[in-house]
Amino acid sequence: MKKKIIESKYELLLILLFIAMSITACPLYTINFDEFYTMQWCRDSLPNFLHEVLHDTSPFLYYFMIRPFTLLTGQNIFMARLFSLVALLILFLIGITFVKKHFGRKAMFFYLIILYMNPFMLQKSTEIRMYLWATAFTLLSGVFCFYLLSSPSRKDWIYFTLFSLLSAYTHYYAVLTMVFLYLGILFYYVGSHDTKQIKNWILCSVITVLAYLPFLLIAAAQILESNGGWIPKPNSRLEPLKELFYSEIPYSEYFYLTLMAGFTLLSLIAFIKKKHITYYWSFICCCAVWGIAAFGILFGELVAPIMLSRYLIMPVCLLFLGISPVVEQVPKYFVLFLCLIFALIGGIRYQSTVQVEKNDRTIDTIRFAQEQITEDDIIILTSGNDYIYNCTYYYIPQAELYYVSSFSTELLLNDEQHNEFWFFDTGNYLEPDELKKAGLNTEDYGTYQFGYLFFKIYKINKI
Repeated sequence: MKKKIIESKYELLLILLFIAMSITACPLYTINFDEFYTMQWCRDSLPNFLHEVLHDTSPFLYYFMIRPFTLLTGQNIFMARLFSLVALLILFLIGITFVKKHFGRKAMFFYLIILYMNPFMLQKSTEIRMYLWATAFTLLSGVFCFYLLSSPSRKDWIYFTLFSLLSAYTHYYAVLTMVFLYLGILFYYVGSHDTKQIKNWILCSVITVLAYLPFLLIAAAQILESNGGWIPKPNSRLEPLKELFYSEIPYSEYFYLTLMAGFTLLSLIAFIKKKHITYYWSFICCCAVWGIAAFGILFGELVAPIMLSRYLIMPVCLLFLGISPVVEQVPKYFVLFLCLIFALIGGIRYQSTVQVEKNDRTIDTIRFAQEQITEDDIIILTSGNDYIYNCTYYYIPQAELYYVSSFSTELLLNDEQHNEFWFFDTGNYLEPDELKKAGLNTEDYGTYQFGYLFFKIYKINKI
């Protein structure tokens, strides 16, 4: 008789709880800075879409996946968020199938809870970006890496090659993660003198490189074009990794980093003592995040910063998967204690996020714009905050935007074609009395909001 995927009601309840948390905490109308590019390109014409995607600093696959979905769902922001939730479901399925089958229910519950109840997953699980899909492909590669080390077959080589390519096509830092898996497999086969599998590894690597080479050239062009200027220098060497685990509880980042380092060390000790392939797989999964962090730190010191916290989500989640064999050997009460800490941190983050979304009034700004701002109206924005430009461009496509370095009355007076302007004031730049002296009348419509940004809306008319 075929086994059910979900054998216990508690597994189903936990997954449903996590999905419900993501849905009830996600923004319904607000997009963040990066999500603007996803949504805007998806509603662009196909030529513009292809041009933007191939000049972006991220690979193409995610955009090609989500564009048909957004077209089918009417460019709805909430529906676009659900697309990322599908990737989260894949991560959950890995837990209730692969982890439970090979390492037991204790390891499965630990994997599900540490994967979701951490400070970054609640927001990333519905973000309209590629990170959850890159993570799903990365962990699927990790699953088939396990099979290649334990009982390799042609099917395992095919799936490993496929998912490693899909992860590489989704994010460049997934490529770095794949390097550790590929090298880990090679070292094992070389050490065990398995010439047949070494040949299979070479064939797999050649196919992977050839399939990825055209996009590697695109990646090089993108990197040279962007010059990495959007990545700031971190405050400390481990700042990008620590930033993933910042929460409302002070020093929670040190708790997670210590735990990750501890499990990495335990996987190494277990492999040295038991010489079992399971712990070798565990160790190479754990090594990816530390190796990538070390590479990012070294490159940042010698050349320029290249590492952001969100780029490390793939190797961090691979570590969460990889420590499953070690968790299997840990006393259940200690595992329960850790899970309760994760639940506390995740629960507080959920409550805080829900409160932020409850207070968000972006929808009021959208409704105001639909009612008051007509086609070809002029909206003046001052440079220095690209987020308000992105939001205005996306939410109010009917208007024409003037994006100026600073607000000045001369700009309005010298515009002979228009007598009426809107001004979104993010920094108290407008002084009504001064404008009146210059022959301009202002009408204050109050304070509005795009996400985290508050601003005042003024209507300016020539007297």
